[in-house]
Amino acid sequence: MYHHLRGKLVRNLGTRIVLETSGGIGWDLVVPLSTSNKLSTASAEVMILTHLAVREDAHVLYGFATEDERTLFRSLIDVSGIGPASAIQILSATTPNEFLLAIERQDAAFLKKLKGVGEKTAKRIILEMKGKLAPSSEDEASTLPGGAASDAVAALMAMGVSQNEARARVEKVLAKQPELGLEDLIRRSLQG
Repeated sequence: MYHHLRGKLVRNLGTRIVLETSGGIGWDLVVPLSTSNKLSTASAEVMILTHLAVREDAHVLYGFATEDERTLFRSLIDVSGIGPASAIQILSATTPNEFLLAIERQDAAFLKKLKGVGEKTAKRIILEMKGKLAPSSEDEASTLPGGAASDAVAALMAMGVSQNEARARVEKVLAKQPELGLEDLIRRSLQG
């Protein structure tokens, strides 16, 4: 319903902020610590991406500094057993890219270190989220050598190849022929 709010930051209380928009309306938003830490001091104008959660007993507005945070929040609350409060705790303890890389690597040990995530919840998160969201291309570029590698992965994904399969194919080709240009890398990755 609400995409974002732009206004003056009145209070930053860690996991809650108060944002005053035009007309003097003060919005109370629940935010992860990652968002709170990105905000400057009070009286600065900021834009916060939002998600409204409607329950029988309350309407709660959640705020995020980046689209990656909001997307991960929405994906987390779709996992059975994870509510908005747990999702905020998870986002407060890790970055979206670290979290998504742990999912893709099926790293339950990393997930269990997050507050409120036990063995069963970690396994459920991996099962329900694996392959649904991809880490940003900057993380891909750091695990694959060269910019051509991440571009090749993106090209294969645009052709309908899953992210994991695309990465595996590109890594396999690069292991044999690390000097390939982008076009040849894509072509050979599609062959095998």
